[in-house]
Amino acid sequence: MKVFFDVDGVLIDGWHADVTRRKPWDATIEADLGVDRDAFQLLFFGTPGNRAASPMFACVTGHRDLKEALAAVLPCTGYKGAVDDFVRYWFEKDSNINPQVFDLVRELRERGVQTFVATGQEHHRATYLWNDLGFANHFDRLFYSAEIGVPKKDPRFFEAINRTLEIGPGERPLFFDDQPEIVELASHAGWDAATFTSARNIRQHPRLRHLWSQA
Repeated sequence: MKVFFDVDGVLIDGWHADVTRRKPWDATIEADLGVDRDAFQLLFFGTPGNRAASPMFACVTGHRDLKEALAAVLPCTGYKGAVDDFVRYWFEKDSNINPQVFDLVRELRERGVQTFVATGQEHHRATYLWNDLGFANHFDRLFYSAEIGVPKKDPRFFEAINRTLEIGPGERPLFFDDQPEIVELASHAGWDAATFTSARNIRQHPRLRHLWSQA
């Protein structure tokens, strides 16, 4: 069995589809780095409904390097430091691992389940997650949007994973994501996708419940 997990909102407790649960990594960025938070959000992430025109979208689809994009934007936000320092601050602040989910991932692997990550990321953070945060110790592979070349909200994202892992129509890998629209896309790709709200969604999933009673 293959089980896939999203990063933000599932493995990392930071950004959530549910706005009431979000824990922004940049909440104290003005006090810490002198960055105008609103200006940075607008210039780098864009406005709702127009995210595809933003520098960040170009990064998460593999068309632009994160550090190069930040170097062009940060001087307009009041930041006077090095881009590498900013990136380090960002990634470390946005690394609040969900321990309950990781406990279940470890249990699944002990029972012979293949575990994977399917996420919308640019290259630098994907590398940080895999190496610095130790995702490599918990998952068989990390699939991310910049590597695939399309956003996660594009059906081709899941089709590419199906091709790479040779996932057949009847395999129906499990997938947990906090965004209902992503869950729907994965379902259309033949995945058994479920909307994630807490680790209970994983533990009580009908296809996994029997595993927890195994010695």
